[in-house]
Amino acid sequence: MRAKRSLGQHFLVSEGVVEKILKVCREQCPSAAGVLEIGPGEGALTEGLAALGRPFYALEVDYSLAIALQDHFPGLTIILADATELDLPDFSKKAGLSPWLVAGNLPYNVGTPILENVLSSPGHVAAAIVMLQKEVAAKFCAGPGEEGYGLLAAGAAPWWEREILFTVKPGAFRPQPKVTSAVCIFKPKRHPDLPENERPCYLALLARAFAHPRKTLASNLSAAGLSHWQTEACLASFGLPPDVRPGRTSVEALVKLLRISEELGVRSEE
Repeated sequence: MRAKRSLGQHFLVSEGVVEKILKVCREQCPSAAGVLEIGPGEGALTEGLAALGRPFYALEVDYSLAIALQDHFPGLTIILADATELDLPDFSKKAGLSPWLVAGNLPYNVGTPILENVLSSPGHVAAAIVMLQKEVAAKFCAGPGEEGYGLLAAGAAPWWEREILFTVKPGAFRPQPKVTSAVCIFKPKRHPDLPENERPCYLALLARAFAHPRKTLASNLSAAGLSHWQTEACLASFGLPPDVRPGRTSVEALVKLLRISEELGVRSEE
C-alpha cells in the first residue's frame, strides 16, 4: 500500500525491530486480558500480536488498509476507527475485556493525542508499548530537569511507570521518515500518586504551572490562588529552590501543591 502523508503513515518493515517489539509484548502479555493494536498499517506487528494467546482487536483509521488487513487476517477483528476518539472504558465494557496490552507504531502526526487518550485510563491498561517520534517519546518519559520534561511527562507520572526502551532509525520504515523514532513502555503504577478521579484537577494545576516555562513555578501558580510563600514553602520541603522553574519541579512537589490548593478551596468555601 502507498503510505498517506495526510495520515502520517510510515510502515514498519524491519523484521529485527518487529521482533524486539514483540519480545517486549510477550513479556507483558500475562497481565493482560486482551490485546489492542493501534494503527496496524500493513500488519507488521499484527500476526505476532494475535499469536500472544489473548483476544485480539486492531484499530485502523485508513479504510483501504482496514479492508486489506481483514482480507489478509480473516480470523482477526479489525475495526475501522479513529484512535484519537477511543473511549477505552466504553470499549472495554463492550468487548468484555480489561486490562489491555496496547501496542502500536503510532502515526507521527497524531501520536501525542492517541497516547494521551490511552494514558487517561490506567485502570484499563496492563501495559502500553508504542513507537513515537523520539522527541515526542521524551516528552512523555522525561523526568524533572531532563530534555522534554513538561506537561505530558508530568501529566503521566502520577499514574505511570515510563521508559524509552530503544530507538529506531529511519531505515526501519517505508517510506523513511526524516526523524528517529523510539519505542516506549508505559505500565500503571501499583500505588499511584493520585487516584484517577483527581486527574482533571491535577491537569488543571499543571496547565497553570507550565503556562510560562521560563517563569518561576511560584509566579505561574499565583494564578491558581497560591501565594508565593505557600508555593516556596512546599518546594523547600522537597529541597527545591524558591525560584525553580516548572521544568525542574518533581511530580511529588506538584502533587503536594495540588493538595494545598484543594485545602485552600475548602477553606474559602467555608
